[in-house]
Amino acid sequence: MTQPPTPPPTPPPEQLPWGISYLREDIQDLRQEMRQDLRLLHGRIDALATTLNARIDETNKSLGARIDETSKFLGARIDDRYELLLKRIDGRFMWTIATMVALSGLIMAVLKP
Repeated sequence: MTQPPTPPPTPPPEQLPWGISYLREDIQDLRQEMRQDLRLLHGRIDALATTLNARIDETNKSLGARIDETSKFLGARIDDRYELLLKRIDGRFMWTIATMVALSGLIMAVLKP
């Protein structure tokens, strides 16, 4: 049969606190560096957000102006087309009424002996 694995040798008790305190200091240093890196990262993210918000505002203003300009232009064209359509409808309505009156007169003339 195989022998069970032997546990690693434990260091003498006088060396153990020194090693733990050394690791603790390293962990504290790493935490401090991570905090600094996070602060820098948050600062960069805030600066980027400010820049993006400014660009979005500028784009919104530009698009708003273009939309207003297009709306005015299309509104004017629609108004012109609407007036033209009204004139055409009025003309056709007048012709329809005139035709109906003429046909009514013709029918009355034919039916009256």
